[in-house]
Amino acid sequence: MNVNVQDTNIFFYRQASKLARIGNWEFDVVNNKIHWSIIVHELHETNPKTFTPDLETSFSFYREDFQPMVKGVVRNSIETGDDFDFEAVIVTKKKKERWVRAIGNVEMIKGECQRIYGSFQDIHASKMLELQIREILESISDAFYAVDKDWKFTYFNKEAEHLLLKKADEVLGENIWELFPASAQTSIRKVYQRVARTKKAESFEYHYPGDGKWYEINAYPSQGGVSAYFKNIDERKQAAARLEEAYREKINILESIGDAFFNVNNDWVLTYLNKEAERVLGRKRDTLIGKNLWDEYPDAIGTEFYRQYYKAKETHKNLTFEEFYPALNVWLEVTAYPSSTGLSVYFKDITQRKESAIRLLQSNERFEKVAQATNDAIWDWNILENTLYWGAGLKNLFGHQIENHTPTLESWTNHIHPEDREWVVQSFNDALEKPGQTEWNAEYRYQKNDGTIANVTDRGIIIRDEKGNSVRMVGAMNDITERKNFEISRSNYVKQIELQNEKLRNIAWTQSHIVRAPLAKMLGIINILEDNDKSQEDNQIWLKHLRESADELDEIIKGMVDRAKLLT
Repeated sequence: MNVNVQDTNIFFYRQASKLARIGNWEFDVVNNKIHWSIIVHELHETNPKTFTPDLETSFSFYREDFQPMVKGVVRNSIETGDDFDFEAVIVTKKKKERWVRAIGNVEMIKGECQRIYGSFQDIHASKMLELQIREILESISDAFYAVDKDWKFTYFNKEAEHLLLKKADEVLGENIWELFPASAQTSIRKVYQRVARTKKAESFEYHYPGDGKWYEINAYPSQGGVSAYFKNIDERKQAAARLEEAYREKINILESIGDAFFNVNNDWVLTYLNKEAERVLGRKRDTLIGKNLWDEYPDAIGTEFYRQYYKAKETHKNLTFEEFYPALNVWLEVTAYPSSTGLSVYFKDITQRKESAIRLLQSNERFEKVAQATNDAIWDWNILENTLYWGAGLKNLFGHQIENHTPTLESWTNHIHPEDREWVVQSFNDALEKPGQTEWNAEYRYQKNDGTIANVTDRGIIIRDEKGNSVRMVGAMNDITERKNFEISRSNYVKQIELQNEKLRNIAWTQSHIVRAPLAKMLGIINILEDNDKSQEDNQIWLKHLRESADELDEIIKGMVDRAKLLT
């Protein structure tokens, strides 16, 4: 019975060995003899009846690159008694390469090696599969490693070497937590333990304290341990962080700008509104985001808002427009920017500006009427914007074409006579800089369109804000050339008369002395004639002298008249 059982066991052993292609061998060190089993001969493709192996021929079957290793292992066992277990490639008798596994046990007696025996297994198929897998793992762009149930590395590809800065021969067989202590107390250990325990794969992002970088890891259960594919995503994380920072910065900008803003996608669904948009629209953003714009504002369908938004999307052009929105009773200035993903809209409440513009328009209309009704050149200077408006009087009085007139203060100062320009501008600026002064006036010379010079009088009223700063000035300029010329002419006439009178006085004073001489003679002769003691003959003589003096006086008077005629 026992013999049959033993025979059966031997049979099954041989069958198993044959199936597993495991043979046995023995090396008698003392007698230098080697025995191979049938399977070992089959693996070497040698004939057991004709081929007897020895130590050197056994070594020669190993491929040349493995021979030094095999010889070293065997010699070490003979010298030390250490068992061995290695994998190598042999070249068969028929020149075929085959992967084999050789296991050797050493028998020592009194410190001397007596024999070495063991097994010899064909592992070519499994080894080639392993090499193919290794080749695949080495060729993939992701890093890969595997650890067993004791957390010892069983595989470590080149990309893993590159990322973790360790060679495969440094890590294989080593405990992952001992080799990489920086990760031992982090979340990755808990994840790996959970994957090994639950047999469920997990994917996660991990910040490795050892190098301060981010990795994307896919962990899979593997024979009680874990296989992990991973890649460096530090640049991606940094880019994402920069993108997030840029996004937050954009949001902060959109929240801080004075304009209201909203964005819709291509389906007109609101994706963002800023705080100013909440204020203008009177709606909280959480009640609008994710909703269709036209569903929320159906009253805007068919309005200018609706048409302009669709036009911007269809033409792919930015559009700016102003429109009144009756539902909110506001005027809005809107700018729409189309994109491939939707439409961005900036808008602001310009109701106050519009109402002011309407009032200004009405005021300007009144101003125009006043300007048309007067001969003065009416002007209106907006100091803050440096825009100068002229009435029709500028053309009527001075010939300047209003439409060709640059509407700035310089368009006025450039036509002031060069000799007057400095003091006129200075007086103008002095009036503006004095908070309490509300009026300005000046007389100066101004160049007409034809190049001639006109004398003008210019008066302006200064309008100031609550702080006393000048913001506007209105006034009128009048041509006083004729009056000025008349005043100059009258002054010259008076001066001429005064000059003539002075000359006449001088003539009268001079001639009075000439007249007095013959007159004195005549008076003397008359006194003599009045004396009755004179004879007739004497009287005739004195009458002759009297006539001579009278003739002399007559000539003097004629000369005075002639000179007076010359003066006039």
